[in-house]
Amino acid sequence: MKHTPCSRLLGQRGKRPVGKILAGLLWAVIASGLNTSSGQTAEPQANSPAEFDAYLNILAKTTPEGVISATEMFERNWPHSELCGKVNEMEMEAFRSLNNATGAIRAGAKALAVNPDNPAVLASLAYILADSFSDSQHLAQAERDARKEIEISEKLHIPRWILPNEWDRNRSAIDSEAHAALGLIAYKQGNIRKAIQEFEMAIKMNPSPDPAQDYRLGVLYQAAGNKVKAIQELRLAANSKDTAIRMRAQRELKALQH
Repeated sequence: MKHTPCSRLLGQRGKRPVGKILAGLLWAVIASGLNTSSGQTAEPQANSPAEFDAYLNILAKTTPEGVISATEMFERNWPHSELCGKVNEMEMEAFRSLNNATGAIRAGAKALAVNPDNPAVLASLAYILADSFSDSQHLAQAERDARKEIEISEKLHIPRWILPNEWDRNRSAIDSEAHAALGLIAYKQGNIRKAIQEFEMAIKMNPSPDPAQDYRLGVLYQAAGNKVKAIQELRLAANSKDTAIRMRAQRELKALQH
């Protein structure tokens, strides 16, 4: 079986727009205080108008740099706020959109210190760790986070105030990322077959096309000797609006077709 260099499979995942960062906060609201048996939430609250205004200021930012600056100011002024978990999650996604794994991991760890069962943070951290490291310690932590997210997701009950299709879409997207993390872990451990299974599951569950997942699955199919499926996935990735992913996919397709 041909070995696929990590640099070809992994690379950088495209930057996340701030709109997508803030869209993910719906799940943060759910996860911050959800009772898995009743579907009821104990929503974190600001304890003063000034604290709430500072939180709204974060939501108003339109760039990752602006989000990071506003979250850091919030933490300095209200280090014990009930909203810190949400603030840390926004900070994590802002760092991630800048491909700053160190900052994202640090912010994610703070978010989990507030709420260890936040599925969105668990899935994101698992993916970032699996994408950024190859040593056994970090991969083991990534696997624990990914599997914990999947376990928690299976137990969650839909809150009465969320439409079923919206709930399913958000949960599926986060579960997809957890499976993609498990795919990266399996690949780095040399288990190509398991990596393919996890990425196939990630793509199946994802409510929106993810060119990075298509690219990685295509390269895995190539490593497994399945040229037909490799070309199929790489063609999907080659249509990506993300320049880096599109160019990588086109390069792999050119090599396969010659």
